Amino acid sequence: MAVKDLVTLGKKFYNEKLKAILEPEHNGEFVAVEPYSGKYFLDKDEVQVMLKARAEMPDSKFYFGRVGYEYAHKIGGSWLKKKVS
Repeated sequence: MAVKDLVTLGKKFYNEKLKAILEPEHNGEFVAVEPYSGKYFLDKDEVQVMLKARAEMPDSKFYFGRVGYEYAHKIGGSWLKKKVS
């Protein structure tokens, strides 16, 4: 499966099935979604959610997201604004 397809299916599954279940109670937690089975894993730590998912479904590929956010990570921040001396 191409990465683009996995992302599309994962986002669709999250928005249609999981969003109403997980938000706002689990906002900020990381989610790993296997879109074909509908199985998902939650954890407050991004590494732990990946480890849980891989332990239970080692041959599967997952869409990773963050509950209540459009993206799992934000690039940028105040450190980019600091002047380098």
